[in-house]
Amino acid sequence: MDFTAQQLQENAALWNHDAAVELVRECERLAHDAEPLKLHSTFTRIVTESYSKAIITTKEILTLLYSGFPEGAMALSRILYESMVVMRFLYSHRDDEALLQRYIDDFYVKVSRDRVKYYSYILEYSQDEEELEEAQRNKVAARKEHNKLKEKYSEFLSYNKRGNYLHDYWWIGDVLQSRSFGAIQNEMTLENLKILYVISCYRAHSGVVGNAVRFGTMLDVNTLSTSGSLDGFQVPLCFSLVCFGILSETMFECVSVDCRHITDKIEELIAPFEDYLYR
Repeated sequence: MDFTAQQLQENAALWNHDAAVELVRECERLAHDAEPLKLHSTFTRIVTESYSKAIITTKEILTLLYSGFPEGAMALSRILYESMVVMRFLYSHRDDEALLQRYIDDFYVKVSRDRVKYYSYILEYSQDEEELEEAQRNKVAARKEHNKLKEKYSEFLSYNKRGNYLHDYWWIGDVLQSRSFGAIQNEMTLENLKILYVISCYRAHSGVVGNAVRFGTMLDVNTLSTSGSLDGFQVPLCFSLVCFGILSETMFECVSVDCRHITDKIEELIAPFEDYLYR
């Protein structure tokens, strides 16, 4: 344990942890009361599933911040940002049923592909005859499903020396000139948040400096640093809440729920720390 309970409580009070937690709880209540999964809109179902994940991720971020791990919180904030960008993109094309269906089917493309890899691993290393027979059956079924999806979306296939495949962002189709996350970002023109997204990627990826670089602080490079920090909560707090707020607006607009009090509360929570964002 890096800090005492009292230190953690006092630090959390600086950024109004309790109010942030209550904000997320209020969003949960609004989402459940709206019963969005009973609606038949394809996009509403997509954004609802994404929003449920966003609520969990925001809870995780607040827990990390409370415990003194702002770098970990920033790494998780990347998930909120990416989800927010994709959901806003899909919202702007919410009447394009073909696009929405491709986005849904992309999940099954990845699942069937990964199942093929998993059962191939079993077939290579298992010595149990019964397990091998089952793995072979399952691999054939997974391969069949994967090939069925590739055939369905053959016009979006990419090619390399190993054959044809569906690229990670193939589901964008011809909606944009480039099928990539970067292209979606450019479509959404979220210039100010892109900088923070890059910072979150630094926190998520391993690097030559490890965790020696904190938010605005360079630690002693000759000393192993494995402790948490009560400093640096400002950037991940603001970044995550802004992304969560935009996701909330997208979600509740779909179910005709007024969430202005949510966005107002987010602005109130981050207002004291916004000067830290782009230092």
